[in-house]
Amino acid sequence: MEQAKADDLDLVLVDTAGRLQNKAELMAELEKVVRVVRKLDPTAPHDVILVLDATVGQNALSQVEAFRNTAGVTGLVMTKLDGTAKGGVLVAIAEAYDLPIHFIGIGEKAEDLRPFSAEAFSKALVGLKD
Repeated sequence: MEQAKADDLDLVLVDTAGRLQNKAELMAELEKVVRVVRKLDPTAPHDVILVLDATVGQNALSQVEAFRNTAGVTGLVMTKLDGTAKGGVLVAIAEAYDLPIHFIGIGEKAEDLRPFSAEAFSKALVGLKD
């Protein structure tokens, strides 16, 4: 963040990939990242996007809860919807946490991320065509 400020940049992305909610030391590190960022900018982080793996099914609910408590999640992305029928957990997450779902992933590449559409998702979930 200090380098971004020095370079007059507007955006800093921090990727904390690989953290599981049941690994206390990794979650403690994540809390520390948030504390350090807030020392540099008390209003930060401005957005915290949690990327969920659709293959974890209902475990995603506990992931959202843990990461919300640790980092203040403000939105979601769900990946691997092309390889599982477990993406329906998004409905439970949306109901329980009222978080926006920004993107869904339907493949292995960045190009496979799609903006989330509740209508298209619900139709696909029940097998209806657009």
